[in-house]
This record gives sequence, C-alpha cells and structure tokens, in this order.
Amino acid sequence: MTTGYVELHAKSFFSFGVGASHVHELLAQAKEYGYSALSLTDTNLCGGLEFARLANSLGVRPITGGELTLTDDSSITLLAKTHAGYSNISRLFTLANATDRRKPRLDPAHLRDHSEGVVLLAGGRRGLVSHLAADGRRGKASELLKHYIDWYGPGSVYVELNRNFLQGDAKRNRELAGLARENGVPVVASNDVHYHTPDRSRLHDALVAARLNITIDQALPHLLPNHNFALKSQAGMQRLFAELPEALSNTRLVAEQCSFDLSADLGYALPDPDVPDGYTPASYLERLCYEAAMRRYGSVSERVEARLREEFHLIETHGLTGFLLLYREIALIARGIVEERGLVRPETPVEERPPGRGRGSSVALLVGYLIGISHVDPLEWDLTLERFISEDATVLPDIDLDFPRGLRDKLIERVHRHFGPEYAVLTGAVSTYKLKGIIQDLGKALGLPQEELRLLSKQVESHDPAYLPTEMLELPGFRDKVNARGWKELIELAPQLADAPRMLSQHVGGMILSSSPIPEMIPTRAGAMDGRFIMDWNKDSVADAGFAKIDILSLPVLDQIEEALSLIEHREGSRPDLSRIDPEDPRVYDMINEGRSVGVFLLQSPAQLKMGQRLKSRNLLDLAYQVALIRPGVGVQGSAVSQFVDRYRHGVEWEYDHPLEARALERGCGIIVWQEQVVQLLKDVGGMTAAEADEVRRAFSKPNSERLIAMHTERFLDGARRNGVPDETAMKIFGKINGHYMFPESHSHAFAITAYQAAWLKAYYPLEFFVSLMNNQPMGFYPIETFKQDARRFDVPFLNPCVNRSDTGCVSDEGAVRLGLEIIKDVGTESARLIVEERERHGPYASAGNLVSRTGLKPQSVLSLVMAGAFDRIAPRRRQALWEAGLHPRPSRNGQMALSASMEDAVPELDDFTDHEKMLAEYRVMGVYPRGHLMEFVRPHLRPGILPAREVERLDDGDEVVVAGWPVARQHPRGREGTVFVTVEDETGDVQIILWPRVFAQCRRELGSNVVEVKGVVSRWDGTTNVIVSDVKALRSGVVMPPAHDWR
Repeated sequence: MTTGYVELHAKSFFSFGVGASHVHELLAQAKEYGYSALSLTDTNLCGGLEFARLANSLGVRPITGGELTLTDDSSITLLAKTHAGYSNISRLFTLANATDRRKPRLDPAHLRDHSEGVVLLAGGRRGLVSHLAADGRRGKASELLKHYIDWYGPGSVYVELNRNFLQGDAKRNRELAGLARENGVPVVASNDVHYHTPDRSRLHDALVAARLNITIDQALPHLLPNHNFALKSQAGMQRLFAELPEALSNTRLVAEQCSFDLSADLGYALPDPDVPDGYTPASYLERLCYEAAMRRYGSVSERVEARLREEFHLIETHGLTGFLLLYREIALIARGIVEERGLVRPETPVEERPPGRGRGSSVALLVGYLIGISHVDPLEWDLTLERFISEDATVLPDIDLDFPRGLRDKLIERVHRHFGPEYAVLTGAVSTYKLKGIIQDLGKALGLPQEELRLLSKQVESHDPAYLPTEMLELPGFRDKVNARGWKELIELAPQLADAPRMLSQHVGGMILSSSPIPEMIPTRAGAMDGRFIMDWNKDSVADAGFAKIDILSLPVLDQIEEALSLIEHREGSRPDLSRIDPEDPRVYDMINEGRSVGVFLLQSPAQLKMGQRLKSRNLLDLAYQVALIRPGVGVQGSAVSQFVDRYRHGVEWEYDHPLEARALERGCGIIVWQEQVVQLLKDVGGMTAAEADEVRRAFSKPNSERLIAMHTERFLDGARRNGVPDETAMKIFGKINGHYMFPESHSHAFAITAYQAAWLKAYYPLEFFVSLMNNQPMGFYPIETFKQDARRFDVPFLNPCVNRSDTGCVSDEGAVRLGLEIIKDVGTESARLIVEERERHGPYASAGNLVSRTGLKPQSVLSLVMAGAFDRIAPRRRQALWEAGLHPRPSRNGQMALSASMEDAVPELDDFTDHEKMLAEYRVMGVYPRGHLMEFVRPHLRPGILPAREVERLDDGDEVVVAGWPVARQHPRGREGTVFVTVEDETGDVQIILWPRVFAQCRRELGSNVVEVKGVVSRWDGTTNVIVSDVKALRSGVVMPPAHDWR
C-alpha cells in the first residue's frame, strides 16, 4: 500500500442529518488528495455498498464500517477486517435497530459476542473511554480498554484521537494517548469527517437543526462549533499530528488489516424451493410445465416441446430453476389469499387465472406462463427469448410480479411469515431531497416564516434547486426576498442538498429471500407497518450485491384490467382470456394510432397520443418502442425521438459516428432508447468493463458530480484512444450519455403487452373499461372530467351519482357509467357504504329527508349529495331536496330513530337551480360535470373568432388560430429550459399546444388559470396537429376546476 494517511472515520448524507456530503463527493475529494483508501462510517450501512462500488471504480480502496450509538449515548466506531467482521457489524446494527427503529441504541453487552474480524476505534470525542477519562475515572477507562482487547484481540483495538480545534481537544488527546501507552493500545488519528469540504459546515448546521425540528439558533448546543470537520489532505493531517506521527502511520496499518471488500461476494444464495419427494428442482419444474401445457394446449406440440427444451437448457445453464420455483411459491401464496376471498375456484389451475402478472423477462418465458408467474403466452404473442435471456447472460433475469393493490399488502405479510423474518426482508428505499422538501427543511432551520415557506413550495415549478432564485424573482411575493437575510442563505444552500439521502423507508414491494440470515449481510429493522421488516439497502445496492429481488408490486392498471374482465364476465357469462387475444388486431392499433388511447396504461400522455399518430404501431415490437421513446432519457437527446421515427418508420438512413457504436445502437436505429445501450456503448467504444460502464451511467444522475464525471471522461477517452477512436469523435459519443431515466429493454416489452391488453379492452368493451378506470383512480394523466369527455367519444355517457342506483364506486347502468357515491366531497367511502347498506337492508330512499332520518348523515354530507344530483331521480328540484332534507331529524345519539311524521304539507314549491349553478356545484363537489362541460357556459361570452378544438384539425399548416379551453395536462420533457406541451380541452375535444421556452417563461402563470385563450399558428407535421403558441391570456370563469397534471 502507498504511504500516507488514511481517514478511518467519515460520514456522508446517509447518516441522515449528521453528514453533509454525498458519498461520491467524499470519494472524489479523497482521490484528489491522493488517498489510497477511505473508510465510510455512517450511523447505518445504507450507503456502504454504493461507497465500496464507487471507491473501487475510482481506484480508492474502500473500508467498510459504522458508528454505533450505545445505550449510554456514547459511541464506538467499528471497521470490518474480514467477511466475518462485516457480518458482525451488520448484526450489531440490527440489534441496535431492534431497540428503536427510529433512534437505534446498542446494548454494549452485545459487543463481546460480535467481535471477530472487527477493528474497534475507542476514544474520539463521543467514546465512553474519553468520557470516563474526562470525568477522572481513569481506572474505569483502562478497565474498559482491557475488556475491548480481551474481546477483539491485540492489534484490533485502537484509541482514536481527533484534533478539530475544539476546546478540550488537546487535553483529551493527551489523556487518551497516555491511557493507550499504559495499556499497550496503539493510537490512530482521525478528523471525524462530516463533510468533504469546509464550505459544507453551514449546510451541516442546517441539517442538524432540521433533524431536531428546530432552528439553527435553537440548535447551537448540538452543532459543531467550526468548519474543521472536513476531509483533510494528508499533509494537513501531518501538520495537526506532527508530535504523534505513529497516529498517522497506524491508520495505514488499520487499512491494511481491513481487506474486506463489500462489493465482492457476500455469500448470498437463494433458499431451496420446496419440491416433492423423489424430484429434483429441475425435474419438478419440467413436470409442472408439461402438465400445464396439456391443460392449456390439449397436447404438447412440436413447437411447444422445442420451446420448452430451449428454455430448460437456458434455465439449467444459468442456475435459474430454484429462482423460478420460488416465484411460483409466492404466486401460490397469493393464490391462497385469492381463494380465501372467494375470487377463484380451488380447482382452477394457477396458470389459467394467475394471481399476479409478470413484468420483465418472465413475459418471454413459456415456463413462466405455464407455472403461473406470467400472464402472457409467448408463443401466441411471438416473443423471442434473446431479448430477455440469452446464452451469455451474466445477471439474473429481471422478473417482477404485479398484483392488485388489495392483494399485495396481505401477500407481503404472508411471505414474511412463510420464509421467516430473517430470511425474507423488504428492500429499503432511501428517499432523497427534492426542491420542495429542501425549502421546507432548510427554511425552517434558517428561521424563515412557515406560511411563506409553504406558499413558496406550492408556487415553485422547477425541481432543480439551482433555479430557486430565478423562480423567486418571477413570483411577486418573493422577488424582494432573494437578497434578504435567511432567504439568501436558503438559495445558497439549496443546490448543495439536491438529491441528498433524507431518510430510510420501505420499498413498495421488493422482497429479498435468502438461504442464510439476511441480518448477517445487511442490517434489518422493523418497518413502519406491523409485520414488515426492511433492510438498509435500496434496490440499486440490492442489485449490485447480486441479491435476487422478487418484486411484489402493485400496478393500478392490473386492478383495472381484473375489474373490467369481471364486469364482462358478469354481463356476458364468459371471461376473455387476455393471454390469447390477437396481438396484431387492426382495430386496437387503429385506435392507438388515431390518438384515442386516453386512459390506457402508458399510452395516454399527450406525448404518447402524438407518438401513436407518428409511429403507427402495428405489432408489439412497435409498441415496445413507442412505450420506451417517451422517457426523459430519450427525450433529452436533442431530436433523437424524431430521428428514430424517421429511421424506423420511414426508412431514413443514418451513419454512426464510429463503427464501434453499431452493436449498442443498431436496435435503436442509431439512438439510445434503452438503458442497456448506454452500458454497451461505453464498453464497446471506451473499452470499459460492464461494471465501469454502469458507474459512468450512474454518475450522470448524481448531483454535484462534475468532478466525478470528469474522472470518468478521462477514463473513457483513454479507452477510446486504445480502440483507435479520435478524441473529437469519442467526446461526441460520450456526449450522448445522460442520467435521465430510460426503460430497461425487457420492461418496455412487458409493459407494451399490458398496455396493448388495456387498449384491447377499451376498443372492444369501452363501458367496462371506463367503469374500471374510474374505480382505480388515481392512475394516469388526467382529471376525471377528461376521462368523462373521452368516454363520450366512445358512446359511453357518465351519469350523476344516485342514492338509489349508485354503489360506493362506479357501476355500469343501462350502458352508462354511474358515478359512485364515494366520489362526492364530504361523503367519502364510509358514508357511501352506510347509504348503500341501509338501502340494501330496507329498500330505496323515498326522499332526501327519508335518507337523513335513516342514515343520520351530517348536514354537509347531505348538502353535497344534493348538489351532486344524487337525489335527482326522486327530487328533480335540488332546492326542494335541500329544504326537505333540513326538515327531517337525524337519529338520536342512542341510535333510536326519531318519530316519523308526514311533512309533505310543509315543503313549499321552490324554483330549481339554474344549469349554470348546477355546473358550478358539481365541479365543486365532484370535480366532474357529467352532462356537459365548463366551456359550454364560457363559449357564449368569448370574443368572435375563437375556434372550438375540433376545428383545428381542419386548418392548414401555418394558419393562425385562437382557441380557448381548460389546460388539463402539461409536460416538460426537457425540464425548465425545454419546450412545454400543454393539452387544452373544451366541449368539443382537445388540442395540443406547444410553447417554446421563451413563450412559456412569459405565459406560465396564465397557464395556471382554469380557462385560457391561446393564440398561435397551426403546425401539421408527421401525422400530428399542434398549435405553436405566441400568446396566452387567462380568462375568468368563476369555476374551481380539478388540478391539472404537471409532468416533468
């Protein structure tokens, strides 16, 4: 190992309110200082694998450790020498978490039993040895050191010395150095690092205050008094410890002892699946597949036999038999829950009615289809294997299982119980700071007014903290605060906190199954929900560790599809088998290509509607491209989307910037469409390994990563030169990489199938499609009003809720969607259920007053029911229904009904509300006006010359036009500086408007209005019609509309 000091005690943002730097910032600084190694000792192991992986990529040897707080509030720092040492540290963190998952504390009695392979750093500012020495209990301090030596062994215990220019540092170091000599314990220096550069000390103060939920001024007793807790250069540490050079050289000795590399194999293995006696996992899998094939196809044809043999070979080659059988085991657990609920007959084979739907690689596996972990027959859909699993694959295939929401939560609990909480643990999710959270946390720490912070959080539109001053200058209430005390500090600190880890929470459903105890590989803790257990690592670290993550997810579209199929079965007596429908049905593709796929999973955004019109999909491969193209990582590549359409659909030829690009970019027509292409491109052009290439891809998504990317750039250029690629060409190729999200290829194919099935339902069963769509909100891009307008175009009207015909949710009613009672403001699910249950027990309601006396609903709930039109069938005049409801007493508190009395004579003849008043009320209490549209009332008051949306399609390219309507959705595919796409809806349809950045900057506040007038010119291009906007005016409507979707 090279000479020089090694920092053994450093924290990052992963210490959640203690550290103030990203892992990559610490490592880039260490690399710049010439460090040969660096230790990360956060208060958990959340960032441990990310740190180890990235350190190795930069040529800095990682040392894995952690700082544990003991029950007496002192702390110790532990470093892993070996695999056994790391397992012991992980187990100790788990034990600490068991005392309090939010404020972990370790009973020091556990240290003795988990000491093998561990280096202990005693002393420091917060160690018990230091506290005892400072209190004059030197004998106790020596006794404790001897215990440590007895437990950890000579050479594995060091006394840590810090010199951060705090009062008492020099005295404490003298005391500790003396204790160390007396007990034969070596000393090591550390700077107790909390951030990578001194300028982060102010951010650190703010994070400490935010963690304590107080202001910086109030947090003074808890703050570090200066900025000397930054990572220092080796020369800087040599100056600080010139009188104790052994404290510096000993850091190298410790580093040499710590040979464990967390990014190497942790010894993980999947548990063995349950198989009947007399079978191996492979023979049992074959039996299951052949039996299911007989049930599904009637016989095993040559085609089925050939496909199964090919798959069995690949499964054996990659050792996937147990992996697939474990997925089936989970599917069977889910099936048991479904049977308990009476939703499927026990004799129905699992492959006929799988409880979940596969996503990712499973959709191409006939084996997956036959054992019930996929909903797609790959032979029927002509899905080839090479896109999903191949002979030279190096990682486990990507398989997710999506379940209905109501099933998933119960399933997670059952899986924990089935395998045991130490062998089945949920993946953690590390939430990160976004602009709104930064404003709230930093603003409060800086003592800024809470009301103003809340207002600013609501009004900012950018997600990038760097734009905060620009946003504030554009807001009348904040432009004079940009240079004001407190606000100026907020603006300066905000970019430093961008995407910083904020807290550990639970992944939505990623489950890790293991043959050995998971707490020996990664700390675990109880989740926020009873019966759930989570680990310190997020999904990326889990993947990097080679763990098999079984995703038990929930897609609302699955609930929608299942409900639609049940509705069809109820009406027609048979259930469509979506796994066997024609995958190239012209009727379905015509609907998509005409831009009529509103409400269809992944095909409904304004951009997707236009892409359907341009790409003209005719098969699943086309649709997989369509799904993948409208992703941020594709859209930011200049005109990449348009170039792809020209090349793929219209046959336009292209040239590579270098022949080495061909393998990576060929299937994207020269464009990066899927994230795997990024890695392949870096490998082929830059000569990188797959791991190195993936580090580059990730670096682009990290904040404040300029130095890190610069290092990767040089490495890429060096490799490209070795491959004969000129620097200019190499930089052009490297410029195609970005950190924005793109689909993995297998996901886009799997999602394309689900999207197609949802589109098939809309094309053939629009009534059931819209009923189920409404019952599974929120999902999708639009408010309910927009779905209602689209349903009209499919001859499916919406009807107001009705106390005598509605259920809690929406139902089909004489060819229409009858809105559910729970949609009504101030009613909700509980009161809706009460209304329905009382009606089912005692018959229909005779009047509004009858409902009041039978249910005891509160006046506000009854008022909303009346204004939603829920009594229109029994009381056509709503004013009269209100009057009548107010005359009838509610049940008394003891539950007895009030005496009934005839009150008809007391009800006067009252005029009804006007249609305009009804419209205002229905938008207010439901967010939807079933019988019409806001613009029907606005249009008579518009100035002449403003066209309805449907007329725009008839105009020629370049024609000037003025339209008016409600802005229902906005898309910012390239962020604040890019073009903005807005869908404006009126009573006749909708029109897509395009605002160049300059125009959007001038008009963005107006676009927040409920009704806008838009002036521009028609652009007809590649089968689409848009309006290029020159001006936007806000129009007064007096109506409060539902919030529009604002996607970035």
